[in-house]
Amino acid sequence: MVTQQNDRSQILSDAVEALKKLEPDERRQAIAAIKRERQQEIADRNAELQELPNSHWSKAHLLRRIPNPGGAAYEQKIHMPEWTFVGTANQPDFGEVLCTFYPRDWTIELKSLKQYKDAYRGTIISYERLANVMFEDMLAVYEPIRLRLMMRLRPRGGIASCLTIDSDWRIRGGDESFNDWSDNVDRFGFEVSGSTQAW
Repeated sequence: MVTQQNDRSQILSDAVEALKKLEPDERRQAIAAIKRERQQEIADRNAELQELPNSHWSKAHLLRRIPNPGGAAYEQKIHMPEWTFVGTANQPDFGEVLCTFYPRDWTIELKSLKQYKDAYRGTIISYERLANVMFEDMLAVYEPIRLRLMMRLRPRGGIASCLTIDSDWRIRGGDESFNDWSDNVDRFGFEVSGSTQAW
């Protein structure tokens, strides 16, 4: 390990010395060529990731379920104010997630949900893909009557984004029996303490 670090340090030192010997215009051209090569590598990797199915990113094995006590009907809202992953531009993304959950036979074991959430910290994934993967994982493990997932991302470049998926929607296989989402005009649908504050 130490030898490998020393070798890399020597390579870096040699590269810097070689760049110093170039004229300023040549140096800019060399650095631009390296930058273009790196950008192409990222573009190629992202193209490969686009072809993979959602199951490639699934971490459903981390989720645990517990019996719904008494089988009673209720609505559970779960707010995760700290959601972190690596975006497709290879930079960290931060956001929050709000799940509205109507249990059937099973409910969520929250410790496993925390472990599930934390398992994505180093994962390179778009937030659109991540929202769908999480939604599919939770549906498969918990088999709820209804699941509504909202993911709000912190602004980047002056643009904030929010994704919503609801199992009640006909387009997602639901029968629109709840239909409480049709008049949703609040700020991204987040109505829990502290989550609607500006970043």
